[in-house]
Amino acid sequence: MRSILTSILLALTLVMGAASPAIAQHNHALEADANFDDFLNTIDALPTPEVLERFPDAETRLLDVATDAEATVFRRWRATSMLSNFNSPEVRQALITLTEATDDDLRGMALLVLGAGYLEGGNAEVLATIEARLSDDDASVRADAVRALAYGHGPQITERLERIAAGDDVRQAKIATRALARMGHNPQ
Repeated sequence: MRSILTSILLALTLVMGAASPAIAQHNHALEADANFDDFLNTIDALPTPEVLERFPDAETRLLDVATDAEATVFRRWRATSMLSNFNSPEVRQALITLTEATDDDLRGMALLVLGAGYLEGGNAEVLATIEARLSDDDASVRADAVRALAYGHGPQITERLERIAAGDDVRQAKIATRALARMGHNPQ
């Protein structure tokens, strides 16, 4: 009796699934959302292109989380860090905006991603945004601004790093000196 009932329930489940692709598709969408949230919340997961390919709308989702003032700082920070996998005007603008966030960690991460992804091309707006944070109220944000600046190349970046290396802020000077050494410059 029990096996007959189990067989009937299994058959009904299969028929319902086959008869209703919308239900199956809805469950697939819910599963994809849960998987994305799991990925976003996992502290030790690195966003590889292969993983992100599973989520064709990853850039949009990450932008939504990073800019959501209601989300936890960790989720926003994590989403901001993962935006380093994308290079678009929307991401650049969101990062610029995030450098003014109220949370120090979020401002710092936005600076690092902005510097790594958008400063090399010499974008004046990006450079101005990073330079504005060199005088941030938080010392760790100021340090991240120097690190972000170090992603750039060219005489204007070198000049700015040399000025910071010769400055009074010991932490910033140390970071700038190391960056200049990596670039092959010998700061005095």
